[in-house]
Amino acid sequence: METYDYSAFDGSGNRLTGSVAASNAREARDILRARALTPVDLKIVKAKAAKSSSFGAKVSHRDLTQATRQIAILIEAATPVEETLKVVAMQFEKSPMRGILMDVRSRVLEGSRLSDAMRSHPRTFDELYTAMVASGETSGQLATVLDRQALDLEAAQQIRNKVFSAIAYPAVLTVVALIVVVLLMVFLVPTIVDQFDSLDQQLPVLTRFVIGLSDVVIKYGLFIGIGIALAIFGFRQALKNKGMKLRWHGLLLKLPFFGDLIRSVNAARFARTMAGLIDSGTPALSAMEAALHTLRNTVMRDAVTEAATKVREGSPISSSLRQSGTFPPLVTQMVAGGEASGDIGKMFSKSADYLEGEFERVVSIFLALLNPMIIILLSIVVLLIILAMYMPMLQMVSL
Repeated sequence: METYDYSAFDGSGNRLTGSVAASNAREARDILRARALTPVDLKIVKAKAAKSSSFGAKVSHRDLTQATRQIAILIEAATPVEETLKVVAMQFEKSPMRGILMDVRSRVLEGSRLSDAMRSHPRTFDELYTAMVASGETSGQLATVLDRQALDLEAAQQIRNKVFSAIAYPAVLTVVALIVVVLLMVFLVPTIVDQFDSLDQQLPVLTRFVIGLSDVVIKYGLFIGIGIALAIFGFRQALKNKGMKLRWHGLLLKLPFFGDLIRSVNAARFARTMAGLIDSGTPALSAMEAALHTLRNTVMRDAVTEAATKVREGSPISSSLRQSGTFPPLVTQMVAGGEASGDIGKMFSKSADYLEGEFERVVSIFLALLNPMIIILLSIVVLLIILAMYMPMLQMVSL
């Protein structure tokens, strides 16, 4: 059964739009005529969804969050899944989400599970999303899991907005600083250098260094920029290799300061997902297998995969995570306390709260210090360039 968007006139001559489910276009027209409507336009939604996917249409984070929240509410109200998907899809007039949800609905009507139908749109529903939906279907807590997923998406959006607003000023300041330095090197320095050609004396070391740097920027600046762009592109392509990506992520975890931040944010995301899944009735092992998709660091993901194997063999979660050597001791200690008290979900939630709070505190301090550091660095660079240009003049005046 397919879904069709229609445009039709009623008995009073009013133009109406909507959607109708039917096996084919002829049946859709018959249904509309039975409603005393005269169809003038009929388009299959599934084809539109496939077209959007083929051209790389991407659903915004906001639309995904809104759709997840609405699906959770309707399923909790005992609305059938196929009807829920149709109702929610109708809320998105111009977003690709409408076609995608209607395609998912068509697959569900054909007998697919909701999680399997969503896997056909990996650009919209990632591994974690579909894994959590599958977990909710298995445990019978689909509405609870989707509600948790909506909360996580909303929290992620809030963090993204905070980070963007925090780094916007330093980013703009850095770009302005680079533009100022390049302009000084390309326009100011050559102009003043022409005045030094008539001097029969050796220029100061700083002046010679700045002049040489200016020549490099003028002659090879374009090639340097292209080289940097190619290097970044090549590096990103190299990271598609699993072995290279594993070594790079391992190196990131060993970096001072930044390694601890990466470890903490990944552990917090994993703990938050574990808490939501366990509280919704998902078995601990299934929760681990679903939550490992939250880990963006490959080393930590492989470690959790090995830990899940040990849990399957009968080891406690806390000792399995501790033996992986990649999780902060706080998480393993609190999980051990949760295993002892029988409330492991609560301990995962508390550890996530602490790690997220610590991450926000450290990042806030770092960004607060970054702004004056950029200003000071820019001031020093500009001062050195100006000093390099005026030192020969001062030397000539003294002579």
